[in-house]
Amino acid sequence: MMNEDLSNFIYINKLLDAYKELLSHSQKEIMVLYYEFNLSLSEIAEEKNISRSAVNDAIKKGLKSLEEYEEKLHMVKNKDELIQLSNKIDKEEDINEIKKQIKEFIKDKE
Repeated sequence: MMNEDLSNFIYINKLLDAYKELLSHSQKEIMVLYYEFNLSLSEIAEEKNISRSAVNDAIKKGLKSLEEYEEKLHMVKNKDELIQLSNKIDKEEDINEIKKQIKEFIKDKE
């Protein structure tokens, strides 16, 4: 379970990195404080002078927005795929297979 939580945390941070500028100013600020600075709901509520419930709601809505952006734009998925292909190139794996995968990647994006 711990590994799953860490994977989810990393994924959310990738989403936040890719799409945080698309969030409202308030959502972005709260999401950054929570996910990048690891502040608690109470700490954020105190700093922003709002309730813990309002912080929790902002985080839930922000997450929903980030997931919707990824569902439509696929920036995180595409970046991860490109990193995997780059790693294969670094390992000098079969160049013909890598070329094929790159062509498939490009074809899927058209």
